[in-house]
Amino acid sequence: LKYAYILLIGAFAALYLAYLCGMRINRTHSLPKGIYWVVHKTPERGDIVSFWPQDTPALRLGRERGYIIPGIYNKSEGVGYGLLLKRYLGLPGDIVSITDNGIIVNGVAIPNTKPLDTDNVGDPLPRIRLDNYRLQEHETLFVSDNLPRSFDARYFGVQETCQIVEVVRPVLVW
Repeated sequence: LKYAYILLIGAFAALYLAYLCGMRINRTHSLPKGIYWVVHKTPERGDIVSFWPQDTPALRLGRERGYIIPGIYNKSEGVGYGLLLKRYLGLPGDIVSITDNGIIVNGVAIPNTKPLDTDNVGDPLPRIRLDNYRLQEHETLFVSDNLPRSFDARYFGVQETCQIVEVVRPVLVW
């Protein structure tokens, strides 16, 4: 039993050290599950970024329903948000639309972004619609083009670029 505790403590210490060195683990379906690594660079269109969600009604709903992992950031009602991983697709100055057919950035339709009316259990999803909106200097869209059911800008809309924490790249995904 003593050795089991030592192994457990060692495993937690190794994971914490790996996190400090830049390892991130994606447990959601928005992007392929697996291990990602922090890349020290300025975010560019198409990069996968981690960001702190704003505390908005739509994101609160996502946290309450389990679409978003609870965490320590932007606490409301004693519960905060964990970091989210999404693709950085809408940049300041871009013209974006969120329609019943999906997200369009600068006239290009983003695959797998058609908003759904309900989630997997039939609960209604928030509705965000934009029509040829020019993103301001501090605004962005975080999107998952990987999964049609992702909880992303289709449901929580425009976010602040200052929420971006880091750029990550997949290392081992499944």
